[in-house]
Amino acid sequence: MPVYVKYGKIVGNVTEANHKDWVEVNSFQWGVGRGIGSPVGKSANREASAPSVSEIVVTKEMDKSSFAWLQEALTGKGVECTIHFCSTDGKNLRMYAEYKLTNCMVSGCSVSSGGDRPTESLSINFTKIEYAFKEYGQDNSVTDSPRVSYDLATAAAA
Repeated sequence: MPVYVKYGKIVGNVTEANHKDWVEVNSFQWGVGRGIGSPVGKSANREASAPSVSEIVVTKEMDKSSFAWLQEALTGKGVECTIHFCSTDGKNLRMYAEYKLTNCMVSGCSVSSGGDRPTESLSINFTKIEYAFKEYGQDNSVTDSPRVSYDLATAAAA
C-alpha cells in the first residue's frame, strides 16, 4: 500500500493518475505525547502538559527529487505538504488517510547506503497538522470521514 507525498513544488516519480509527480515514500513516522501526572490516591486530579508534537520523518529511495529535498533542507521556506496513504480495492487506488501540513520546512536530510540503492531520511517540521481518515463501505463509497487538526502556533485544536 503506497504512501505518497506532495511537498511544495517538488516533482517526484509517481505516475498514478491522482498522484502524478508526487514522491513515493517507503516509511512514515509521526507521534504525539504529553506528560500526565497521576498522584497515587488522587487520580481524579490528574494534570497534563501541553502535547509534544513530533516532526514527521519519511524515508525514500534516492530519485530525481533528491536534489530538491536537499535544497529544501538547506534553504527552504515554509510550504504546504500533503501525505496520502492509499490502498487498492483490486482495481482502483484510493486514498484512505490524509495528512495536510502547513508552513513546512525540511529540518533534516540524511542519506545511507549499504551498497544498494541509497535511502534518504527526511524530517518535516510544520506549524499546523490536519488528519483525515476515510472509511469505506462494502460498495466502496465513503461512509465516514472524521478529521482532527492542531495548530502548534496557537497550541489549540484548529
